[in-house]
Amino acid sequence: MRTVQATDRLVSIWIDREEAPTREQMLCLVRQALADRGLTPWPQTEAECFAAGEETLLIARPGPGRRLAFYFGDLEALLEAARALPDGESSLYTYGDGYVLTLPEEAGRAALWEYGRALGPGGEWELHVREQGGCLLDGDALERLRRVFHLESGM
Repeated sequence: MRTVQATDRLVSIWIDREEAPTREQMLCLVRQALADRGLTPWPQTEAECFAAGEETLLIARPGPGRRLAFYFGDLEALLEAARALPDGESSLYTYGDGYVLTLPEEAGRAALWEYGRALGPGGEWELHVREQGGCLLDGDALERLRRVFHLESGM
């Protein structure tokens, strides 16, 4: 037996007398619950499954969108990219002798590749560096860089 609750921000499924679902099955159950209620499936899903005896509770929510991470070997290259990128969510980290800028995938522009080097998805990497105290600017790094260095946006 399954009891399902779903909104656009949360899905919970209580499963009684069935085997706990695999990761792939969990994602299918979440997509089906959203579709059954006329809701759009999420591009990314974070899900947790708790099993005890013959009962299982599945809790899912929209996952963060994919993030880009770009390495800049020096401050000048970072500032040139900052000048060419639009305002929006972005974070800046120390990384070796340089800097890493992370931002949502949809904010990616050619300037990132022109002045920096792609490191791949930033999600897990970001969590690790935050724990190590390597975050310099969180949330609005591009805007703050432009303001501090008196840069005009090329956007």
